[in-house]
Amino acid sequence: MKQGNILDAYPDYKKNLMSIWLINNGRAIRIEDFYEPSFYVYASSDKLYTLASILQDLPQVKRLNFKKEKTVLGLNNEKLVLEVTTKNLNFLSKLADMIDSWGSYYDYQLFNVDIRMPTRYLQSKGVFFNALVKWDGKNFICDDVQWAIDYDLPSFKSLTFDLKRKTNGKITSFNDSISSIIVNDYVIKEENEADTILSAVKYVNKIDPDIIYTIRGDSVLLPYLYHRASQCKIKNGVNLGREYSQRLNPVKQAKSYFSYGQIIYRPAFYTLSGRVHIDTYNSFMYGESGLNGLVDISRCSNIPLQLLSRLGPGTAISQMQVNKAMQKGYLVPWKKNKPETWKTALDLLVSDRGGLILDPVVGLHENVVELDYASLYPNIMLKYNISPETMFCNCCQESATIVPQLNYNICTKQMGLIPEVLKPIIHRRFCFKARSRNNNYNKKLYQEKQMAWKWFLLVCFGYTGYRNARYGRIECHESITAFSRDILLSAIETAEKAGYKVLHGIIDSLWVEASKNCVKPSQLSKKISSETGIKMDVEGCYKWIVFLPSKQTGVGALNRYYGLFDNGQLKIRGIELRQKNTPEFLINIQRDVLKVFLQTNNSKEFLERIPNAIQVLHNYGKKIIDGDVDKNTLIFTTRVARDVSEYKINNLVKSALLQLRDLDIHVEPGQSVRYLVTNEYESDYKKRVCIAELIDKNIEIDVDFYLRHIAKCGESILLPFGYTIEKLESVLQKIKYREKMNVSVLPGIGTIQTCI
Repeated sequence: MKQGNILDAYPDYKKNLMSIWLINNGRAIRIEDFYEPSFYVYASSDKLYTLASILQDLPQVKRLNFKKEKTVLGLNNEKLVLEVTTKNLNFLSKLADMIDSWGSYYDYQLFNVDIRMPTRYLQSKGVFFNALVKWDGKNFICDDVQWAIDYDLPSFKSLTFDLKRKTNGKITSFNDSISSIIVNDYVIKEENEADTILSAVKYVNKIDPDIIYTIRGDSVLLPYLYHRASQCKIKNGVNLGREYSQRLNPVKQAKSYFSYGQIIYRPAFYTLSGRVHIDTYNSFMYGESGLNGLVDISRCSNIPLQLLSRLGPGTAISQMQVNKAMQKGYLVPWKKNKPETWKTALDLLVSDRGGLILDPVVGLHENVVELDYASLYPNIMLKYNISPETMFCNCCQESATIVPQLNYNICTKQMGLIPEVLKPIIHRRFCFKARSRNNNYNKKLYQEKQMAWKWFLLVCFGYTGYRNARYGRIECHESITAFSRDILLSAIETAEKAGYKVLHGIIDSLWVEASKNCVKPSQLSKKISSETGIKMDVEGCYKWIVFLPSKQTGVGALNRYYGLFDNGQLKIRGIELRQKNTPEFLINIQRDVLKVFLQTNNSKEFLERIPNAIQVLHNYGKKIIDGDVDKNTLIFTTRVARDVSEYKINNLVKSALLQLRDLDIHVEPGQSVRYLVTNEYESDYKKRVCIAELIDKNIEIDVDFYLRHIAKCGESILLPFGYTIEKLESVLQKIKYREKMNVSVLPGIGTIQTCI
């Protein structure tokens, strides 16, 4: 009997079976199993029998069967459907596409079509990825519990894989030959490129890793390696997996897509057979949670580890919903076809709102307490049983659960699909978060695991209103925000009755200013938790906090502030220091400005230290003027929104894109360009910026441009105290003028009077 943890599973279309890989104490075991998945078609009886008569003569069809199955989530009544089993695994999606193309005329509905083959196979066997199993030749024997809190992590063997090019150029070209390949710390370099590649593959197979880590493996390293192997005419190419397969080509092509107001670029997926390839640079999930978090999510979602590393948390939570629906005996619809209920213009005005937001009171405040609901939206969904099938249910039209302001009724007799999925997730994250703060446990391990689940709880709300979500419904989205507004209003009322002044509120958080006679923060949070039915925690007590205004309107910005907790830690939101595209030099400026205020305990001490903060800006400005700065710390990183031909304004990004185009490098929307600004107002794009890859010691920077950005960074922190970008830039320009005239800086520049 074979035993091990399930590492990988995928269909072998040539043999028409599933390949499964187990790992057991550094040894890999391959299993083959015959598998016949089916999909289902629903229509009126006469149309269904007509379809069966057509399909029975097709060579792709192996078996047809009329069955009764549950097709509508929440309803237990079964409907007559046609089960279609194909002769080959590869025929399933093709045959479903063909039937779907007839759908507008025959009104067919298809089910269980696009469920990932590895997941549906393991589901049918009652096991899951990373589970410890035994294989008796026909079935898996598994004592492992999928949602167990405590389990043994599989003993993975891993290595890092990288390579070097022969050219000295800074920009990677597929025409450059490979100089050497680095496996872990071992450098492989033979007399010619082909032998170098073959030796590296042989060395990898000798180590026989379960996981191969790369940096930019999907976007650069593996496509480059495969191309060079092709150029060297290596027979059958190069395969880093445990068996040769079609995975030499990407399983998903690169694409750009629009998400939450941004253009995102997703590189192609280069996965391996029988091994796990993790691209540490391109994997959001790995970057947030590490391997421990990935394994935990993989177990619970039943998604292969290397595929999960390339997906977002939204895709994984959708898979969990599908898994739960299948466990409950429901067929999974292929394409969402449930429309939004009809609404009048007045209904839309009332329902189409988000969470409650209070504009912050701009300026410096003392003795402020930040209160935060723990996973407010997921807890609302669980507490009030919000799910697509529970909204407007016929069995609970007089339901005690009525959505405030909207008057939607929610079922109280049966638990909805989404709450069923969320309940173990909320419990899981709560346990991991508690352990991550307990010295009796491996704090790093549980910190990684709780961070992984944090993102699931963040996206689960958004997916209820996502038009393409399989189990999404806009009325769920509206109900959640309606309950949240009601809950936050109750929290505000309770805080004010307890003697606190509310300074700011945003969806699930409150900032309140303590007075002499108010109750303790811990008592306040308990009182709010008791009255609203959802736990509210004390995020922290501030010695002082500064709420920043919008630079355009002067009104308090919703999520731009910085403050010092009683424990000496700074909390910063919304300024350049927190933005990924900010050059390192500017990040250091804001970090050093904020350090000035670390030893202050109240408003008076804070105001006294503002001249010292101005001196920090002065010192950094002088570095720019004197050229005493590493140019690599001045590089801006900007995400490209469109193709270079679509830019109508000749801005800095377009100049960088034009330079890259000259080098025959095409940047897709969603990818980033990195550039140094050399002359902001130069009309010649070649002189306006210098792309990061071409920077050398002779490149000169645009001093005025960088001085203005130093002033901008200062304004972001000091604007509530009267320091605008114009005032700060004027100070920095005076330094430049005196440097140019060889005049020493007058005393007092760093001690400008504070504007209150």
